Amino acid sequence: MDENIYKIALAGLFHDIGKFAQRGGFNLDTEYFNNNAGLYLPSYNNNFTHYHALYTAAFIENIEKLLPPEFNSANWGLDDSFINLAAMHHKPETPLQWIVAVADRTSSGFERSEFEEYNKGILPKDYKKTRLLTIFESINLTKNERIMDRDNYKFNYKLSELSPTTIFPIEKKDISNEDASKEYEQLFKNFLFALEKLEHRHIYNLWLEHFDTLYMIFASHIPSATVGNVIPDISLYDHSRATSAIASALYLYHKENDSLTIEEIKKEDENKLLFIRTDFYGIQDFIFSEGGATNKASAKLLRGRSFAISLLSELTADMICRECGLTPLSTILKAAGKTTIIAPNTNKIKEAVERVNEKINDWLLKKYYGEASIGISYTSAKLDDLSTNKIDSLFERINNDSEEIKHNRFKIAQKGGVVSTYLSSFNNDLSKKLCPYCGKRPSDVEVENDKLLTLGNESGSACKICRDHIFIGTNLVKNDQIAIFRKDAEIKGECFKDPIFDFYQISFSVKGKLVEAAHKGDLLKYWNISNPQEEGISKNITVKFLNGYVPVYASEDLNDDRYFQGDKTEKKQEELINDIKENKPKTFHHIAMMAIDKESKKGTEALGVLKADIDKLGTILRDGLKNKNISRLATFSRQLDYFFSIYIPYRLSSHSNYKDIYTIFAGGDDLFLIGPWNTIIDFAYETRKAFDDYVCNNPDITISAGISVNKPSEPIRILAEFSEEALENSKNFVADNGKKKNAVTLFGETVSWETFGEILKIGDSLEEWIDKKIINNAMLFKYNYFSSMAKLEQELLEKKEDIYPEDWECLKWKSLFRYNFVRNAGKSFYGDEKERILKQLNKTAEWISNYTGAMRIPIWKTIYNRR
Repeated sequence: MDENIYKIALAGLFHDIGKFAQRGGFNLDTEYFNNNAGLYLPSYNNNFTHYHALYTAAFIENIEKLLPPEFNSANWGLDDSFINLAAMHHKPETPLQWIVAVADRTSSGFERSEFEEYNKGILPKDYKKTRLLTIFESINLTKNERIMDRDNYKFNYKLSELSPTTIFPIEKKDISNEDASKEYEQLFKNFLFALEKLEHRHIYNLWLEHFDTLYMIFASHIPSATVGNVIPDISLYDHSRATSAIASALYLYHKENDSLTIEEIKKEDENKLLFIRTDFYGIQDFIFSEGGATNKASAKLLRGRSFAISLLSELTADMICRECGLTPLSTILKAAGKTTIIAPNTNKIKEAVERVNEKINDWLLKKYYGEASIGISYTSAKLDDLSTNKIDSLFERINNDSEEIKHNRFKIAQKGGVVSTYLSSFNNDLSKKLCPYCGKRPSDVEVENDKLLTLGNESGSACKICRDHIFIGTNLVKNDQIAIFRKDAEIKGECFKDPIFDFYQISFSVKGKLVEAAHKGDLLKYWNISNPQEEGISKNITVKFLNGYVPVYASEDLNDDRYFQGDKTEKKQEELINDIKENKPKTFHHIAMMAIDKESKKGTEALGVLKADIDKLGTILRDGLKNKNISRLATFSRQLDYFFSIYIPYRLSSHSNYKDIYTIFAGGDDLFLIGPWNTIIDFAYETRKAFDDYVCNNPDITISAGISVNKPSEPIRILAEFSEEALENSKNFVADNGKKKNAVTLFGETVSWETFGEILKIGDSLEEWIDKKIINNAMLFKYNYFSSMAKLEQELLEKKEDIYPEDWECLKWKSLFRYNFVRNAGKSFYGDEKERILKQLNKTAEWISNYTGAMRIPIWKTIYNRR
């Protein structure tokens, strides 16, 4: 790889770091100013402007010893020094400096004329007191568009490190701008302290990724622009990241075309950029693959497959960047199996993308027989296409090109047909010839009796892929770091038997010769994958939010006698007890048993399966997000992802009520969780309320959910199908006021979240009445019958066609209810007490009349809780 690309990429990432330094109280002495202001600062009306550029230069000089030595070496790369590449973007003089300057303008969405006006400089106003505003507050899908200037905003972010709590916006009235200067200074001080501890300073490719994480942690809540009429809702991190990606692409484009001149670099009418989109197809089939002959290690397989999706997506983007000669900073958008990379638009790059496409999908076809694939498309673009007025059209083309690839990703004419070597690949000497875990691939002699597969004296067979997925699932709950090597690297400890794409070797045993492997170039990635905690996020190496929360056994589980409840054989009870080992992941059977009340031992042993995602995200991106540019898109996408990938795992791990909820997937714009059925119901409602807070209670950004209640013995695919069907019902919901989606489905009934909150309170009343023996289970079943009749009545009265006498039965529900009420209500009470209770119970008829079929939700919740 051209070493200059690292120099350009880091210069793009660093170009505005002076804003952080300036606001953070970095000391720029008079001598440095006098000696360097004329070099780095443009002037307007005989006054210097854009002082942050000088701070960028001074800061880089100040931290020289904390940077990889190459970046400040006079003999490294092209003639321009790293410091000048980063700091001369408002007064560029050389072609490479112009590349960073043009990338800076393009990532901001400016037309050239707009940028030249901006570059004249507007005196900064209260730049040390300006906080990052939230994009979510400005999203607007209504025809009567709100006019938003910075004074209209009610929310902003605290100037703080990234953490599960600080990602939530705060109302302006609750936080003083006068404190902002102190917050900036503390944030900058903490940044410098963490920078000193960053690992792999002498291996610049690893250090670059580690620094990217560090900058994300400290600059995600800093506004990029604070001057003039600019809305400060784009983070300094996302603007810098986009600038880095564009600068890298421009450098390689002009180098390849032998046009590294200022005049050529400034041209906007050429298709210089190539947007590469990757999309993982077949996620459901991949995770919930079935057909195996055993349920052993099913939870480990599930964890492994879910994590493998993220791993395959990450490494696809990495392989593309490697083959194209780009750094990981060229990947600008990433969520839910999709990534977007900015590359140079050259034939060499297109050929490289095609090579990667063939290598990756040939490997996937060989290993998964077409169940999973990765679509890789590319779309050319001019710099001007990234301007605010044209970026929608660009992304429409990117999406169309990606959709076209989806239908021809395998090249069926060349790759389709029978797998000719399938039968000959079986080994008859193995204990299980067909892999018992997937039921698709032949077992492999290399993993026969692998310690991950053996149980007691039983022999263990598997294919390499399933063994590797079990390997992931086993290690995710034990380790916080993952190391990715070249496949032929010398590795101590366990690793993959089948390296990903026949190139990437995976290991969780990251001790030993890690430094030696890094210096040899064998260590490609070193990630922290632990769940974020309130005190913050790991800062010494690259962080990836890929690992969901997994419930594990604690010491108190050893004495929990709920495992003996229900109709279980002695053998089953023994199996459940033997599974309980401290810090070992809980099985779905154990999780289901946590739905039983610990004191009364009442309740139904069942799982709740929750699927949820953002409503109308495509419409929001197209119509709701105003003044789009690539940096604003990146900020929006990242912040949306953080609710699912940072907040959800944190909430599950930190709240005792939710410690038994299992993460199948949480990231991008959706989540998939499994837990005790009653806990899942409570968590779903709380999550919706938390999401409302996260998006500033914007009614145009909503979330829908589907919940199914299932036996723990049911196959995971069935659980997924039931919850997906429930989610689809929520997506098709239309409220009485005509508003769509923004709903939840449970027990076959779909309601708005507002109604859901109301009927959950009704459920609390029903449970209280049961406890006080005011009603019994028989009455609950009657209420359920009456609610079904009330629903039919409502549908009958809304009918526009003819109504027949046989349909009238449902109209009797009120009289039947009254009869049942008089006969059975408050039997155990007398006098004034009975009269008071009857008044309470009278509410039930009103509830059934108002909520009709939706009353099934609190009724069945109470019935299942009281069994």
